[in-house]
Amino acid sequence: MQLKVNSLLATHSDLQSFMRVMNPSLQQYSAENVDRAYFGTAPTLLTLRCAYHDDAATMWMLPQLYDLNEYCGCKEKLDEAQMTQLARIIITEFGYLKVSEIMLFLHRFKSGRYGRFYGAVDPLVIVSALRYNFMSERAEAIDEREHTQEHAEWEAHCREVARQRAEARAAGRPMYPRMVTPPEQE
Repeated sequence: MQLKVNSLLATHSDLQSFMRVMNPSLQQYSAENVDRAYFGTAPTLLTLRCAYHDDAATMWMLPQLYDLNEYCGCKEKLDEAQMTQLARIIITEFGYLKVSEIMLFLHRFKSGRYGRFYGAVDPLVIVSALRYNFMSERAEAIDEREHTQEHAEWEAHCREVARQRAEARAAGRPMYPRMVTPPEQE
């Protein structure tokens, strides 16, 4: 964790610097670069807390949630206290998520991927969509990436074995040494 904190602080010495760069306008970038959102080097919510202070992740989340609140067009919006509580719940329940993943989720939510609000912005709908929809998509992406990596490793292994066999054949030696049977003991 300390390496991640040090890396974050080397790039953004204070929270305001981080927030200027990682603002709600990057939600679209996260949606356009899904692999980077999931597997890139963006810090987690907990890393923000460790790097800056306990309320850092909440302070970062509030503009993200405010953007969602305004986008929805509902008459009944979340007030400041509800947004703060929602931010803290997300941080407590999903603190291991990268900020890029949160931005990806919010973009997808705004695109209608996880349903919609009916008359009021509902924090339970947001948390439920994060827990059940987005986390399932995230798990699938992680599984697919692991499968792809395992497949690539297997193919590399097969190519290496084929190369070694061809080299051994060209040198006129067997690929694998013969089994030597131990002498019989008397």
